[in-house]
Amino acid sequence: MLHYNYITWDVLRILVGSMVPGQAKLELSGNKARVLLRALSAEARRLELEIEATKERIRMFEEKYGMSSEEFMAKYTRGEMGDEEEYMEWYGELVFLERATRELEELRELASTASQSLSRKSQS
Repeated sequence: MLHYNYITWDVLRILVGSMVPGQAKLELSGNKARVLLRALSAEARRLELEIEATKERIRMFEEKYGMSSEEFMAKYTRGEMGDEEEYMEWYGELVFLERATRELEELRELASTASQSLSRKSQS
């Protein structure tokens, strides 16, 4: 049995990245392409859950300190917040949220590319 959790994001990016128009083609049989799509879907769901949890932690910081994350980030980057551990955690959550959101967008684009490739193959 294949365990999708062991397929890393980098491997998925390499596999599907080679399916992007203008790049070298990766030949996948219908079954392998479906496995890849399931892995992409599982990774997208994992990222969605991480993003949801991160947003909740950010909301708790905003409530605790009575300011929006935008206001916090402006003050933090100007050095006005000090170096309390919770401020560093809040900053880390915001940075992670930005990165995870970007990765989720990329993953959805990759899944769309893989799905279109699979559709074209099944039509031929």
